[in-house]
Amino acid sequence: MSWKIGMPNLGHTMEEGTVSEWLKAVGDAVRQGEVIAVVESDKASFDVESPADGVLLAIAVPGGTVVPVGATIGVVGLPGEALEAPSAAAPDAGVAQHAPASSGTAATAAPELPAARSGRVKISPAARALAEQLGVDPSAVVPSSDDGMVTRDDVRAYAEAGRAAGAGSAVVAGQATGATSTAGPTPLSPMRRAIADATQRAWQSIPHVALQSHADVGALLEAGGTSLTAAIARACALALGEHPAFNGWLNDHGFERARHVNLALAVATPGGLVAAVVPQAEARSVAVLRDEIRRLAESARAGRLDGASMLGGSFTISTLGRWGVDAFAPIISAPQVAILGVGRVNRVAREGPGQSVHFASELGLTLVFDHRANDGVQAAQLLGAIVGYLEQPQRLELTT
Repeated sequence: MSWKIGMPNLGHTMEEGTVSEWLKAVGDAVRQGEVIAVVESDKASFDVESPADGVLLAIAVPGGTVVPVGATIGVVGLPGEALEAPSAAAPDAGVAQHAPASSGTAATAAPELPAARSGRVKISPAARALAEQLGVDPSAVVPSSDDGMVTRDDVRAYAEAGRAAGAGSAVVAGQATGATSTAGPTPLSPMRRAIADATQRAWQSIPHVALQSHADVGALLEAGGTSLTAAIARACALALGEHPAFNGWLNDHGFERARHVNLALAVATPGGLVAAVVPQAEARSVAVLRDEIRRLAESARAGRLDGASMLGGSFTISTLGRWGVDAFAPIISAPQVAILGVGRVNRVAREGPGQSVHFASELGLTLVFDHRANDGVQAAQLLGAIVGYLEQPQRLELTT
């Protein structure tokens, strides 16, 4: 008996992934659950585990190859089992043909650079990381080694040549138009391009509606000993339990309600935003949420967030308060149907009984929802429930 290993889906919008490296060779013994390969999406890496005890019978896709989700990348079977190794170039192996560099990149702006290659790209994980950092399309880099592997030196040389060529082109253009600027276009990194594509699709296909409110978090802040972000996460988890129509995904078949509240929190990293997911948030206390959110954020910023920690988000929280933003309307992360934008806490004067004036600590909240899945009244009720939990911290069970 043999088991095929497929390219895993690391997110709802993922269409293809890269086999970064194989940790086992053909013929090596493997144990069920043992990590035998590493694959990458545009945002994260993911460990691929053996589905059973046995040996690695075949590697269908070598390291550095881009393949569509679900494509067979290897086969695990019993020792001595006869199996013809699948060809990485065969159509049924699901190997994706990597497109040449798009227009506007250094490959098209600089004719003297080597032309972009078609077909799969053979590149080391370190070189791929550097390419993303420098905004270089790996398919445009011609390897210098005999084995065809793109190295860090190849990526760095290509980037330097592109900058030099771009600067020269900008000078010529400036002389022709009378302009004095020599700055040229900066190619999008693979991660930035993936974010751009997903954002564009969501904005064009989803009817976004934003509802704004604020929560007086004075009592919450006075309680101390907790994290505001964790308290917001707890409030959302509890409120979504009461309003499950906002906790899930909208697809061609209708609304798919999530069994648990899997909170996705937008984390800013040097390469762009990533969504770190806290599964089953409804079952976690504020203290546990605080520790888990801190761990995920640190891993994301250090580039160590694994693919499993980015899967299954059913509702997203995005915070810009620390950057001085009062309120904002974030874009929904499709196929989710809602997202909460969190602003900063402002001290504002409010009128009380007998025309008395007091100061309140108000947190700006904006709930953006997909109008195809829900109406405004239901969204207002969800937002009101979140506000209610934040204004009555004893309901958050802060001590559990």
